[in-house]
Amino acid sequence: MPRDLESEKATLQGMAPLTKEGEGDSSSPPEHDMPLYRLPSTFLDERFRKMKELHPYCLLLNKDDLDDCDWLEHAAFDPQEAASREKIEYRLRTCGELCSGIYSSVPSSAKGKIGQLLSSRDFPRIDTTGTERKRVLLGHIIATKHSSHLVTDEAMDFPKDWRDKYELNPSSGTGHHEDGQTVCLHSLCVHPDFHDRGLGRVLLTAWTQRIRDSGIAQRVALICRERYIGFYENAGFTKIGESKCQYGGGGWYDMVMEFSDPGFDDSEY
Repeated sequence: MPRDLESEKATLQGMAPLTKEGEGDSSSPPEHDMPLYRLPSTFLDERFRKMKELHPYCLLLNKDDLDDCDWLEHAAFDPQEAASREKIEYRLRTCGELCSGIYSSVPSSAKGKIGQLLSSRDFPRIDTTGTERKRVLLGHIIATKHSSHLVTDEAMDFPKDWRDKYELNPSSGTGHHEDGQTVCLHSLCVHPDFHDRGLGRVLLTAWTQRIRDSGIAQRVALICRERYIGFYENAGFTKIGESKCQYGGGGWYDMVMEFSDPGFDDSEY
């Protein structure tokens, strides 16, 4: 027998018999005979129970989602903060691969808040086979890329002649820069009727992981109001300080999530 196997055999023979420690201990967590995915909702995390009836799922956005994104943007943000329809169209057409939506598949017979929302406007059908289910956009993330480490007024803007004179990296410095190493998160919003259900956290977590795994940038940057700093810090962002960006009247804070160095030094900002 090889020496390493002889050693392992001797070690095992010298060990005490295995026992079920804690057997009968009322402080131990209860054992369940069914797999986790079949556990009743009483064992589910509270945040997931709040969204259970919505059955949310995420998809990339594109130019065909313009009507839904424009509607949601103006339902979620104050007028001075909401992006214009043309700006949203520019971002969806130019870099839709950076944008994501969180949806719910809703039958025409739906009740409650989701049923009320369904009847408020014409949502697209799930498919073209005559189904009565509609695809309802509950939240979205819209983003671009830029060469700056932080979100700037130039990054928030867009070239007004983009339809006729599109540039991968606009010489004016405004808008999306294909070679930029910073993904600028311009809009993260959830419809007001579905706040406090964890939808924003699910969307943001899935989106940042996808951006990180894709290797297309070194960081994600955003600006937010002071009341949202804790939310983004819990999601892995670092507060840099007050932003110089004057979009929507100013008063923003810079937040950054670095991919290249988990313990980055923010002195360069």
